[in-house]
Amino acid sequence: MKSNNKISMLIYATDEERDRIKNAASKMNLSVSKFVLECVMEQVSSIEELTKRNDKND
Repeated sequence: MKSNNKISMLIYATDEERDRIKNAASKMNLSVSKFVLECVMEQVSSIEELTKRNDKND
C-alpha cells in the first residue's frame, strides 16, 4: 500500500475494494472517510435497533 494513499486506513481492503469504495464515495459526493463513517453508523444503528427489539422480547 502506498504511504501517500489517502484511503490507506482501509488496510484490510484489497485494491479492488478500495477502488469500489472510492468510486461509491465519489458518486455520493463524499470523502472516503465520511462515506465509511456513514456506512458504519448505519450498521451501528441497525444493531442497536435489533438489540432493543431483542431486549423487549426477553
